[in-house]
Amino acid sequence: MAVHPYRLSASSHLSIFASEYARKLTTSFEYFVNNGPGGIGRERAKRLLFNREYSLEIKLTLSTYLPIMKTLILLAAASIFSGGTIFAQAPSPPVATAQAASQAIPKGNGKISGVVSDEAAKTPVAFATVALLDKLTGKTIDGAITDDKGKFTISRVANGQYSLTITFLGYEAKSINNIAIEGKNEVNIGPIALKANTKTLNEVAVLGEKPLVEDKVDRMVYNAEKDITNTGGTASDVLKKVPGLTVDLEGNVQLRGSGNIRVLINNKPSTIMATNIADALRQIPSDQIKTVEVITSPSAKYDAEGTAGIINIITKKNGLQGVNGTVNASYGTRNSNVNGNVNYRKGKFGLNSALGTNWNNNPGKQTGNTYYTGLSNIDRLYQTMEGKRVGNFNFLQFGTDYDLTPKSNLAAGIRMQSGNFAFKTTQTSTQYLQNALIGLNTRQNNIEFENMNYDVNLDYNRQFSKQGQELTVLGLLSHNNRDNYNYADVYNRDNQLSLQEQNLNDAYNEEKTLQVDYTQPLAKDQLLEIGGKAILRYAESDYRFLLAEPGTGDFVIQPNRTDIFSYHQDVAAAYASYGFSLNKKYNFKLGTRYEHTQISGDFTSTETTINQDYDNFIPSIAVSRTLKNNQTIKFNYTKRIQRPQLYYLNPFENRSDTFNIQVGNPKLEAELTNSYELGYSRFFKSGTSFNASVYWRQTNNSIQSFTLPTSEGVNYTRFGNIGRNASYGFSLFGNTKFLQKGNISGNVNIFYTDLESRSAQLEASNASVMYNANLNASYTFPKGISAQVFGMFNSPRVTLQGKSSSWTYYNLALKKELLNKKASISAGVDNPFSQTLKMRNTFKTNTSEQDNLLYVYTRQFRISANYQFGKMDFKNQPRRKKKISNDDAKAGESN
Repeated sequence: MAVHPYRLSASSHLSIFASEYARKLTTSFEYFVNNGPGGIGRERAKRLLFNREYSLEIKLTLSTYLPIMKTLILLAAASIFSGGTIFAQAPSPPVATAQAASQAIPKGNGKISGVVSDEAAKTPVAFATVALLDKLTGKTIDGAITDDKGKFTISRVANGQYSLTITFLGYEAKSINNIAIEGKNEVNIGPIALKANTKTLNEVAVLGEKPLVEDKVDRMVYNAEKDITNTGGTASDVLKKVPGLTVDLEGNVQLRGSGNIRVLINNKPSTIMATNIADALRQIPSDQIKTVEVITSPSAKYDAEGTAGIINIITKKNGLQGVNGTVNASYGTRNSNVNGNVNYRKGKFGLNSALGTNWNNNPGKQTGNTYYTGLSNIDRLYQTMEGKRVGNFNFLQFGTDYDLTPKSNLAAGIRMQSGNFAFKTTQTSTQYLQNALIGLNTRQNNIEFENMNYDVNLDYNRQFSKQGQELTVLGLLSHNNRDNYNYADVYNRDNQLSLQEQNLNDAYNEEKTLQVDYTQPLAKDQLLEIGGKAILRYAESDYRFLLAEPGTGDFVIQPNRTDIFSYHQDVAAAYASYGFSLNKKYNFKLGTRYEHTQISGDFTSTETTINQDYDNFIPSIAVSRTLKNNQTIKFNYTKRIQRPQLYYLNPFENRSDTFNIQVGNPKLEAELTNSYELGYSRFFKSGTSFNASVYWRQTNNSIQSFTLPTSEGVNYTRFGNIGRNASYGFSLFGNTKFLQKGNISGNVNIFYTDLESRSAQLEASNASVMYNANLNASYTFPKGISAQVFGMFNSPRVTLQGKSSSWTYYNLALKKELLNKKASISAGVDNPFSQTLKMRNTFKTNTSEQDNLLYVYTRQFRISANYQFGKMDFKNQPRRKKKISNDDAKAGESN
């Protein structure tokens, strides 16, 4: 954040104070030199002052100097560490200069005294400068500095007419006129109230702002709350801005070109992410997101997470003393939301809560051609689809923590999310054989989706007397209901109702987790971490397919497409990690993790069972070298495992398009990946940062989707451990300031992906160089106005059987702060120059080739308002709590 032209940095603030005190000492010393006994001279004054040879009758006693000297030393040290210069900014002293003081000043027996205080606070003003001026000449002839109680005394004043000028940093100067001294009289001025100089106070405001992106030792942190273009959006919009991440037009997330990621909320897993990440991200308002953390090479302490890394979404909550909160409201042409949070803490007890709802209104359109070879009944299928997706999502978060002792803490919380939407589409499918129309039907789909998700945690943290020694015991229960109903009416070429069907699926996930972590510092710069974890997962899918009887219209269950699938996945893990440093330049972290997995699945109606049992050892190595000028190079290696979740396992057939059907595979095995990364980063004093890394990931039993057509021309998409997935890439991120008030950051990720399948089901391969880039720039104008613009480009992407086209996304926003920064209004626009983005997807099989064109409505205008209330105190801020992170499961993408 750029600094206001009338504001100074922290180091400048300290320098002003130090310079003021230095000036006062210099002024008083000059006065002493010239007005001591007989005008003693500079060198003798030094000896007298420090050797105390005489009891000097000076107007400032040694007891007055001591607190000034102590303050000066502390401020000088602080200024040196912060890069400030103490005496360079010293203003010209308003009291007696050396030249003025060198003149002979008459002495007398008069005395002037008084007390200086703050006009508003009624508190004493210590160390204020009091200058005594001759009323006729206007020259300074004597002076004093107030003590810690605001008192001052000027003695040995000759007869005459005088005035006083009182000054101090942060206050308006004040003059007292018509002071007369005759003989030995004493004049008590009484209380003198100084008025705060509001302009000066604004000038010395100390500001501190986090950068938009921070490159930390083990992760990249994107401070979402600092990005005004996020206002009024969803988590999906926020993730588009995070370095290394790409979010496609359907909401699917990739990290460095891989969709095998684990998404956490507040360091904890959520079963809502286990079903469909794209849908889950749409349920989280962007206004509630504080930061997004990206961890590309997790240590052994983390679950043996998937190939790409961990995305950790941190929501806003506050643990400071007092009560505060925010209220946000946003209206947009595609989505709107209202949300807020309240935080309370007093002493050992704290509460945080958040509540909100959002609405979505997203039209859609798609056209496609499928060409067949070798089929006798069809050679081309042309389809069009138009529809609208309308829905709303709600969330509630409540947490509490209590400090049992100064070194132990108990915390509990619940997070609930619910949502429902309707996706109504009209799809027309036309079949051709040798350019002759052989079939046409229109399918009207009404897809209804409902979900309810909750996460409940109970955490205990215990710190010991030795610094860094810590024990944590964490418990988590996570549950997600997901009901998906598709009602379809099919009309023939004569526009007559020919078929009615219901495709129903009730599914839920549940996870129970217990985790114990212990940290033990050893010798200097050595740390041992050990722990254990148990995850008990259960997933169930009750899917039913019903057809209407032609005569009665009653729906009848079709047994061959109806079943109940239950799935148990239990994981027991233990880890040990050892970190140490050499010569304060080399840092090492070595670890290993053991995980045992036991899986059992059951199909109720068919009495089919699935059983898997396997062990994995997961090593991890991290080495970094600190160089001069804030430079660091690092190397990471880890082996990862990714277990499939319900999205991939569910055998339920999604028949919203009867010519393109998707079905899961309950027999999938876990993926194993080797990941290598070499990185370099540098930070400059100006605030500029630079990060570059090269990486290589390889998975030999990658879970890949593949599509095969039936003899009737129906495309079935399934999942299997059929792929070898290798990615070699280079990632570059930079951040810098411009024109003092602007900030710009950019990210480029270039990688080569090589996909191959040699399975009996499908022999295919595909490879390509791909890249994505984004740019984020902001500028702060006077009077609380700021602007920001963001843009991103994603190159064409290859899949095992096809390719998707490139696309561009951009937005801009303007914000105005109100009510002394307690409120703000903002306006934003997404893709203002194009109503839709056209995204082409193609795939090939041995007997078919498909070409689809997807129209995504991305243009949106929105206006938002924000209000903050309450006041927080920074005293007794609680310790950072540890949370459970289940990072081992492979979640699903959008349909």
